[in-house]
Amino acid sequence: MANANDFVQTVTIDDTVYKLHFAYNDVLKSWSMDIRDSQNIDLVRSIRIIPNFPLLSQYKRHLGITGEMIATVTTDIQNIGRDDFINGKANLVYVTKSEVNEILETTV
Repeated sequence: MANANDFVQTVTIDDTVYKLHFAYNDVLKSWSMDIRDSQNIDLVRSIRIIPNFPLLSQYKRHLGITGEMIATVTTDIQNIGRDDFINGKANLVYVTKSEVNEILETTV
């Protein structure tokens, strides 16, 4: 994550290149994420980044993504602050389908 209010990060998820556009809303005190294809065409806009919540669950079929993206936090916070990804209070992680299955198998 970049130390900026608004930026684009190119990532590879499930062997497909995406551009993730992150924007911090200072009024709402929260982050949002847009998902674009490699040609910079919007696929999903304004996903609010909520701590410890599956961010892609309702979009996975549309995107063809099989895993899940989660913003993990180290404290009990409701909104991820502007600097929380930089100071380590929050991390954005992608969990592959096989990792999700492994987690579910060990918790049953």
